[in-house]
Amino acid sequence: MENSVEVVKKEKFFFDPTEWVNPGHELDDGEWSDADVADIAVLKKHYPELSSWGGLALGSAWGAFSSDVFQVGWCEWLVEKRDELFLCYCCWIQTRGPWNKLDGLDAAKLLTANEWKSL
Repeated sequence: MENSVEVVKKEKFFFDPTEWVNPGHELDDGEWSDADVADIAVLKKHYPELSSWGGLALGSAWGAFSSDVFQVGWCEWLVEKRDELFLCYCCWIQTRGPWNKLDGLDAAKLLTANEWKSL
């Protein structure tokens, strides 16, 4: 009797910017204030997983994260450091659909969207 080992190939997760912008606009810069452009540049450094996204997609995702999770327009106080909740939020939107704003900052729930860690 032969021993057989089943190999399960795990697909690599891909952050899809078209969750935030229409196809064809993934690399667009968008129209942002000078302060927002500076913030988006910092975000690209903190989130290399999203560094290929244009400013429009990244800024739109950050704005949605700010609104859905923290219920503010733009989380400027979080720009200066990496926070994996942002990546979990992006993953949640892509794999589970809209974030329930009533859940707000439910970090434990948001952290379950960790498929992106297969990168």
